Amino acid sequence: MAQRKRHKGVGDGGSVGSQAVPTRAEVVVIGGGCMGTSIAFHLARRRVDTVLLERGHIASGATGHSGALVRQLYEARLGIRLARDSLAFFRRFEAETGVPCDFRNTGFLSGTRERDLDAFEALLRLLKSEGVRAEVLTPRDAKGLEPQLDVSDCAAVVHDPDAGYADPIATANGFARGAAREGARILEGRETREILVKKGRVAGVRVRGGGTIATERVVLATGNWTRDVAAALGIRLPIRFVKGEVAILRRPVGFASPPRIHFDFYGNTYSRPEAEKDILVGYMDTDPRKTIRRHELQDDSVPGSTVRDLRRRLAKRFPIMARAQPRGGWAGVYDVTPDSYPIVGSVGPGGLFVAAGFSGHGFKLSPEVGRLLAEHVATGRQPEPIGALGVSRFEEGRPIKPDAPFPAKRGPRLP
Repeated sequence: MAQRKRHKGVGDGGSVGSQAVPTRAEVVVIGGGCMGTSIAFHLARRRVDTVLLERGHIASGATGHSGALVRQLYEARLGIRLARDSLAFFRRFEAETGVPCDFRNTGFLSGTRERDLDAFEALLRLLKSEGVRAEVLTPRDAKGLEPQLDVSDCAAVVHDPDAGYADPIATANGFARGAAREGARILEGRETREILVKKGRVAGVRVRGGGTIATERVVLATGNWTRDVAAALGIRLPIRFVKGEVAILRRPVGFASPPRIHFDFYGNTYSRPEAEKDILVGYMDTDPRKTIRRHELQDDSVPGSTVRDLRRRLAKRFPIMARAQPRGGWAGVYDVTPDSYPIVGSVGPGGLFVAAGFSGHGFKLSPEVGRLLAEHVATGRQPEPIGALGVSRFEEGRPIKPDAPFPAKRGPRLP
């Protein structure tokens, strides 16, 4: 590999948007969200000459709308491992990148009713077997830990003390700045016009407005745009789009300290603290009625009726929130695969890789998926953890299935 030159970029005095388009790179990463910047960061760490192209600015797409949960409660062993190792990275993010991501360790709570207790216990065994410090609480113990929480209908509650959330915009920018410090070139305001292919292999990237980058490897990490970009190359990715909505509610006086992350499987809500005084709340499960044909929303506001419904649902677990004052909210779009696990790896012409279809899990998995895909791109060897995430699994009847489904009858979880 040729000696890599250090280039000015995010975080070291360079003017990112005004940089000239280079004529050559070992790898071009397309997309400046948390996934694309993570991939670029881990490639640059491997001394790979990397260029990242972002049509807008860093975190201007779905990343900026992320609820940014960082938790480990997954029902498939693969998901637990990716989330566990990603959480470890979030906890040391500043030491790794030189930039804070504002990770806040809140802990995580979720309850089970009596009918689901066997499934709940199986899930706890699975989590513990993968090193997650999950513990079972009685409803009374959970109430002592979270005084405003009503779990009187639950038989037991799981507590993960290590979970939390981060700032998604700070995270993507932190990865970008870390990548730039390692020598990657981060180009904002540069839209990809075409991926060039010759004799069945990637040959370059043509940038809208002028400039072509010769390269033999391209990584598509363009979030909701990835399906269409891949389709232009004759590649079909089984991704559909689902609208998601969140509301921000001011905690009433008397709530006391910020709550932990909470999942309510029975009321279909997830919630976490937002800043010092608010709570962010959204729906957990896919609603087929919200499947949309296009991923670009004309209006990303949230109707008042949705905010009221989310407040009503949340108040069933936190009764004091019935008096919460709405403070806003937004709508976004999930790129969802049939099994709600991402498509990661090589596709189509030689040298093309994708990271797409994260189904709402992209932010929390971005550190570890970025590291693993960077290893695959840099070395040509596919790491075992992502071997099961290839697009061929759907045609071959090998979707990712839960090892410990909880509850047994429910839809895919998105956040």
